[in-house]
Amino acid sequence: MFNSRLRIISFSILTVLFSITAVKSQPLSFLADSVTYLWPTDSSTLLSSTFAETRSAHLHAGLDIRTWGREGYQVFATRDAIVHRIGMSPYGYGNVIFLKHDDDSYSVYAHLNRFEPGLQSVADSIRFIDYRAAIDEVIEHKNIRYRQGDLIAFTGSTGVGPPHLHFELRTPEFKPFNPLLTNLRVRDTIPPVFRQLAVEYLDPETLKMQNYHIVNVNSVGNRYNFGDITVHGPVGLAVNVHDRANDTPNIYAVHTLTMVHQSDTLFHSRADYFPHTAARHMFLDRSYPILAETRRGFQRLYKVSGNQLPFYHSLKNHGLIQFENGSYPIQIIATDINGNRSVADVTIHVRGNPGSLNRDITHIPVYPDPPVFEMASIFNWKYIAIDHNEPVLLSSISENIPYQKNEAPYRYLPGSFIEKKISPGRKSTLSTPDKKAWIIFPEDALLDTLHLRMNIIHSQNEIYVNFEPDRLPIHRNIEFSLILPDYLRDNPRLALFSVDQFRNRRFFMSSTNTDGMIRGSLREISSLVISEDNTPPRLGSPRLSRNLAGNHIVIIPARDPETGIDFARSEITVNGLRGLVEYDPEKNWLIYYNPKFRPASSNRVEIVVYDGAGNRSTSSATI
Repeated sequence: MFNSRLRIISFSILTVLFSITAVKSQPLSFLADSVTYLWPTDSSTLLSSTFAETRSAHLHAGLDIRTWGREGYQVFATRDAIVHRIGMSPYGYGNVIFLKHDDDSYSVYAHLNRFEPGLQSVADSIRFIDYRAAIDEVIEHKNIRYRQGDLIAFTGSTGVGPPHLHFELRTPEFKPFNPLLTNLRVRDTIPPVFRQLAVEYLDPETLKMQNYHIVNVNSVGNRYNFGDITVHGPVGLAVNVHDRANDTPNIYAVHTLTMVHQSDTLFHSRADYFPHTAARHMFLDRSYPILAETRRGFQRLYKVSGNQLPFYHSLKNHGLIQFENGSYPIQIIATDINGNRSVADVTIHVRGNPGSLNRDITHIPVYPDPPVFEMASIFNWKYIAIDHNEPVLLSSISENIPYQKNEAPYRYLPGSFIEKKISPGRKSTLSTPDKKAWIIFPEDALLDTLHLRMNIIHSQNEIYVNFEPDRLPIHRNIEFSLILPDYLRDNPRLALFSVDQFRNRRFFMSSTNTDGMIRGSLREISSLVISEDNTPPRLGSPRLSRNLAGNHIVIIPARDPETGIDFARSEITVNGLRGLVEYDPEKNWLIYYNPKFRPASSNRVEIVVYDGAGNRSTSSATI
């Protein structure tokens, strides 16, 4: 069942690709020249994204292969392998397969519509044990094996749309590496494109970031110029730069970045691989303050402390511009993995700088200091209302999003304010003086020493948790807890939201509301709101359909704009037969799935759906 080999001799484009020899510059010692990989799908040989691109929460760990907005293209085993792990989920990787190869390296195939029939049966047998639509299981003990070229799955859009195949290669240590370092190639004769330069101004004494300025580029061909920039102290430079390839409009990450002054290399980075545990360190490689405010991924040409990415091969004073007074021509060179190259020039004029060209830089802090705090008893919480249906994506191109500015008064309560310096390397707790709110920092949570201010603010039926500085990256999740005041203690519909104060949007966070306490795990230090959601999910009329495997399914439109659909808690039966409740958050669909279901001429559908705050909607219909 699992060894039905699919020969793809007719797919001539791929045949050409297989014969290309491995890249000569090979930083991954386990890869032998004799190891060849098969292009993993028959959808196309074009990419919509490449390795180490900016994402909302981490570095992109693989290639995204275009599927032309369609689902159901074939996915093949790139090498002989055993199935190590499978997952099915409406989030993250979606439906995913991890294959383990003979040299203990891995390949990953994500956002799949479904697995090949044999493997899908194995997955379903696990899911129907306790009716869990979402699973994440290591199944290597089942000894399911594929040969190179065997059909393993079909492309889809689960997890993160639109439809595409996400393909990764990982080392035996499970580190993602760029698949284009192997024999796999794409046609690319187009050099990278510079768009903007950011100048990050640092405090002359502490080197903590104070502000930034963005400069647009002037270009002629693939030669770019950012003009003349005058500085009065230490600065770090960062570039908004992307690559392109032939036959596709998509933009990609560059492979290397180099900054030189005359013959002196100040900075050189090369994105070949990274530990998966350091994927969040994208927020250090990129300028996180600029990313949080503008959604643009400016790649730093200097290295801040705490950054554990293995990209950096040449650094002088960590890449910091700390020159004596004078004028300095700087060249910034970007290359893609095919060797296409672009150069950008900028002249830095240093005026009144007390620093020295020979100053030895040993530490560039990650976190800024909080602003000066002025105590007051009445404040205005400024926020902006935005249509939750508007997409907010990371992009090099700005987007206009309609919004409405609002203000709400709030009160400062004694005992709800705390300011503390927290150091990495040991477990710490930040607690308000009244002990009613606290955060536990695991010893490896912080990337650097942090001077943090937390203020708890009460306003009618909401509680605001303000952090200064705000929107800070962390290495590991931190745990937030708050004891609810008496007037909110018995409210089961309170939920925790993170607040993006630059765009003033709220994002529901998974949390618990029990025993008069709200608890949640935070992926970043970002201001919070505890707010009530009393509105149950909205359900549409169910309808019969078939999935791409031909199985009969029932689709129920379901939407909850506040706290989202809790599909794992929901339940659907058709003609008394319980099924799995799958969820497509892009289409706002709940999907009833049971391979045993065969529709009758009249079918009774019973639906119970919950949202993230526990609100419940029920519906019965005959279809």
